Amino acid sequence: MKFENQNKEQEENQLEFAQQHLANERTYLAWLRTAINVTGIGFVIVSFHLSIGQSHRVVDFLAVLLTILSSVAGFCLIINSAVQYFRKRKQIQAQRFHSSHVSIIVASLVLLTVVLVATVYILIQFMHVEESI
Repeated sequence: MKFENQNKEQEENQLEFAQQHLANERTYLAWLRTAINVTGIGFVIVSFHLSIGQSHRVVDFLAVLLTILSSVAGFCLIINSAVQYFRKRKQIQAQRFHSSHVSIIVASLVLLTVVLVATVYILIQFMHVEESI
């Protein structure tokens, strides 16, 4: 009877660990999707900028800046997600939990910067287009 209870507890522990590892993998994949989307913002802005065909020094600078920022942000998110994935994996194995609040704050600030530059770019681009009409 005691042996059966031990087996049952081990199976429950393995199931709990498996669920935690799968959740960790889903979080990693979500960060990867976010990184791909952020990087895509840069390519969309460049294609949008080139399709308009009008050139202005400030708008050109913002388009290049946004492309670089989104690419760097996407790259940093991929690196951060891999680091966080392996840290969480070790923590799950050791049955510990440490919040990753610093990386979340940094990622949020980087993404807010990309969104701010994109907003400024779009506003200036549309003001420039209206002036030329």
